[in-house]
Amino acid sequence: MFNNIDVNKLASVLVFCYQNTRYLKENIDSILKQKYSPIEIIIRDDGSNDFDEEDIKEIKSYIEKNKGDNIVNYIIEKSEINEGGVKNLNKGMKLSKGKYILPLECDDCFYDENIVSNIVEFFEKEDYIIATSYEYTCDKNMNKIKIRFVENWMRKLLEGNPLKLYLTLCKGNFISGSHLYYTREFINRYGLYDEDYKQLGDYPKLLSITRQKCMIGIIEEITICRRGGGISKDASNYNLDENRKKDIRSQLHQDLETLKKKEVLPYFEEIEKIISSK
Repeated sequence: MFNNIDVNKLASVLVFCYQNTRYLKENIDSILKQKYSPIEIIIRDDGSNDFDEEDIKEIKSYIEKNKGDNIVNYIIEKSEINEGGVKNLNKGMKLSKGKYILPLECDDCFYDENIVSNIVEFFEKEDYIIATSYEYTCDKNMNKIKIRFVENWMRKLLEGNPLKLYLTLCKGNFISGSHLYYTREFINRYGLYDEDYKQLGDYPKLLSITRQKCMIGIIEEITICRRGGGISKDASNYNLDENRKKDIRSQLHQDLETLKKKEVLPYFEEIEKIISSK
């Protein structure tokens, strides 16, 4: 599949689904219209009960029919059972081959046809291995509501000492994982996501890398249209009954407790002393 493809130019777009595959074709359309080449599409479903083998065949046929020559590979996998967002994320990353890794949640879309090109160009020009961007916050029907820029106070933290960023993140996360992009070097250096967590992937990883003094870049443009109703909010985009929503809320609560024990309590006071002494 990759005999004639330079993986150092390959962009891997990772699409993660769980009980929200009704948005998948809209998501895929935003990938298929990208001008960048080469691109691979990795779709990982975390055990949705509304996404069976016939649906997978239909999506494969849809991609095959509509893709351009720039789409050099596509993989669709489904877990037999729901394992949680973090394991699903890691499995998608393990399937990917590209130098550039661009997660895109199933219910979101790229903002326009130049997004993959612009993200790759950023990493080629700038000395970062992970970066955030802007988003267009939308309603459930993808009607645009407002642009979420990187505000000045956020910018000051992102461009400053990463240990100060760590201390701020200990009090709450303000960096969205929905438009957080990285290179293969980031994975090689910091590893995959911590599977001690079920649903929280990006927040623990951000704490871990910033206390290790990793800088996070800013891509100065809108990269996604983000649909309201995410799994960590009201989960209204997901085909879930009330018991499953309760389970997920419980998992998120447990993840936050784990985060305090693993990423905050062992390091916060020591790093605060380091910053205070400067």
